[in-house]
Amino acid sequence: MQHTSVDGIVVRVRDMGDHDRYLSVLTAERGRITLLSKGSRSMRGQQMGVSQLYTYGNFEYYRRGDFNILKSGTPIQPFYALSTDIDRLNLAAYLCEVAIEVTDEGEPADQLLRLLLNALYAISRDLYPQAIVKGVFELRAASLSGYAPDLLGCCHCGMQAGDPLYLDVMNGALLCSACLQKKGGVGRRGGDYDEIREAELLCPLTPAALAAVRYAVEAPMERLFSFELKEKEDLELFSKTAQSYLLSHLGRGFDSLNFYHAMRGDTP
Repeated sequence: MQHTSVDGIVVRVRDMGDHDRYLSVLTAERGRITLLSKGSRSMRGQQMGVSQLYTYGNFEYYRRGDFNILKSGTPIQPFYALSTDIDRLNLAAYLCEVAIEVTDEGEPADQLLRLLLNALYAISRDLYPQAIVKGVFELRAASLSGYAPDLLGCCHCGMQAGDPLYLDVMNGALLCSACLQKKGGVGRRGGDYDEIREAELLCPLTPAALAAVRYAVEAPMERLFSFELKEKEDLELFSKTAQSYLLSHLGRGFDSLNFYHAMRGDTP
């Protein structure tokens, strides 16, 4: 019987019966894979340690019929610190849901896996504000999924700086105030997430917020979260734009995101 060994992170668990559970594991080489972990819900189960949500580890499995059966596993990074704070835990749940949404079984996902691991590490250690980590993840996940915005300058006149410039979310392009007025108005502003299928969604961006959006889309993966937004307005615009952009292009919302905002008392 041929065994396969792969590194990945558990992004979803589904309990089966009294002792077993299905694991959705995001891997670099094989995208998402589903593993049946036998006995992992038992305190004596040998696979219990590697069958927990948010655990990054090595998984050895074999194929039996239509199922991948987990033979053994070794935790590499369990991210225990996520469970010590409700905001960390809820944000991690949302990021994993997004990762599931934008990946497929059998399709390589090395960049998305690296993005998720970096984000969870940053959240678990409180290395950066959660709004920064969340916004960067959303914009980079959208870009990796083929929805990268054109941020060079206004899509009509080429203007590269202004206060504000607007991100035309569904077209993935910038508009300056003058060109927007020529179009006949400002449209619907960013931040309204209950109607994400509307044709036009415009997010105003201050120079600092726009610089942050550009950085999130273009920066090297190893320095992805290494920037600051000192002004509250800039951080809020960056955060709202990132969330609007991802949800609009995916065409859906996430219960985990709603719960994250509700627990924090945010106005999303």
